[in-house]
Amino acid sequence: MTSDESGPALSGHPALDTQLPTDAAPDAPRPVLTATPLLLALALGTAAHLLAHGTPGLGLNLGVWLVLLTGAVLWALRRRGERTDPAALTLLLTAVAFGLGFTLRAPTPQLGVLNALALLTSLTLGLSFLRPDGSGFAGLRRAGPAHLLGALLSAGLRLAYGPLTLLARFPWERLRPPARQGPPGRAGRIALGLLLTAPVVLVFGALLAGADARFAQLGSAPLRWNLKLDGAFSWTVTLLVWCALAGGLLYPALLAARPTVLRVPPPAARLGLTETGLPLAALAALFVTFAALQLPALLGGTLPDGETYASFIRRGFTELMTVAFLTAGVLLGAHGLSAPRTRTSVGFRALTAAVLLPLTVILASAAQRWTLYTQAYGLSETRVLGAAFLAWITLTLAWLAWRLWRGDTDRFAFPALLGGLLTLLTLTALNPAALIARVNIHRHLSGVTNDLRLTPQRVSAAELAQLGAGAVPDLVRHLDALTVPACGPGAAPGCTQRQELINLLRDVYGRAPDWRSWNLAQARAFAAVQTLPPATPDSSSR
Repeated sequence: MTSDESGPALSGHPALDTQLPTDAAPDAPRPVLTATPLLLALALGTAAHLLAHGTPGLGLNLGVWLVLLTGAVLWALRRRGERTDPAALTLLLTAVAFGLGFTLRAPTPQLGVLNALALLTSLTLGLSFLRPDGSGFAGLRRAGPAHLLGALLSAGLRLAYGPLTLLARFPWERLRPPARQGPPGRAGRIALGLLLTAPVVLVFGALLAGADARFAQLGSAPLRWNLKLDGAFSWTVTLLVWCALAGGLLYPALLAARPTVLRVPPPAARLGLTETGLPLAALAALFVTFAALQLPALLGGTLPDGETYASFIRRGFTELMTVAFLTAGVLLGAHGLSAPRTRTSVGFRALTAAVLLPLTVILASAAQRWTLYTQAYGLSETRVLGAAFLAWITLTLAWLAWRLWRGDTDRFAFPALLGGLLTLLTLTALNPAALIARVNIHRHLSGVTNDLRLTPQRVSAAELAQLGAGAVPDLVRHLDALTVPACGPGAAPGCTQRQELINLLRDVYGRAPDWRSWNLAQARAFAAVQTLPPATPDSSSR
């Protein structure tokens, strides 16, 4: 067993719980056997398999399964009478919200990846910190970035050994029939015989059915012999994988003694103001110099000599966002390595302010570049995500400045993480695919020109279709304005033939999905596509 299995086990049914026999000293009790975690893992794995098997993707099935998982964990802990950490429960409910987001929205490709990572992060951290009693931590609210990273790494390890631990902690001895005098009764012998008969009939029947179609038809009424053995094998393996995944997620919530198997010792070195002040002063000098160069463009719209609007707005946004993110790490590191007396000194606070104040000018410059870029070229998925990141990092740095001023960063990590998760949820709720499509189609129809672009903007309907189901209703509504009957030799860049786009939309969104993978955005796209002319016979199916 692993080192973090020594915590209190979740009690199952009294008849299925027993204390492991041990020769250890009385002060080192062995883990308690319990049936509940394994039974829940089997039930949740079966539910996941039934909800996902044979479906084309995620939708209602993901939200339903996350609700089942959360409900099962909370029921099991309440059955034991154990309290839950409010912050961890918040993350767990946030994971459910992300699952519902995949049911209601069809996120753009990049946002879909970010939402999936956010779902896994909130789910694993919520399950890992759900039981604060005896974990050795003050709670998720006071967990630092190192503790959160350790919990995420531990969650990956626990997905591997967690299911095995659930098997080891199951009270198998209780499944043995009670000892009795004399031979077993007639009913017992019949039950045992039927249990041994079932695998023999299923395996050999499937093999013989695969060898002869007439034999397969003989059992079509009571039993489907045409079930192929390879299909049954893959079905079983998939079911076991789902059960193992459920067991790996349940283990930290119900059995693990602490949120992470990795010990995070406090920094041994405690530096003074000289050691931490020099790099902070150098960083402040860099920021002041850079901010001074940005002020003319920021305040009066005057560009540097030789700089054009195109080059000014294209360069630097990603670099400035990276600078802001790394600055938070540098300030946290300087605070963590400094001695307690140094953290609350006037000099350290002054250096922190010297770094953060010019950084506000840098963030304002990044916001200006984003605004100019949008005015010139409209919206794109990358620009929408960039705006969301800019909003989150600005709020995070403001929160960090407050915690540094108070000299206590223990409560920084969880609100910063939760703010990032809520930013993604808000962005998903805004339906960025539809937002991008509406804005760019309006610019296309209006022929937008301004100081930043002299030629009217033209939108590629094929590029809008790549945003996903959220953009389809607006795309169908303006199909005639965005496409042409045929793209000749002198066609404009981004020309899209109308029938080709109709074929594509009908091929991707023209079929009603399985109810398990139902998605509101996909349903709206399906309804919009039904109003289009039929696809040509030579349209390729995906």
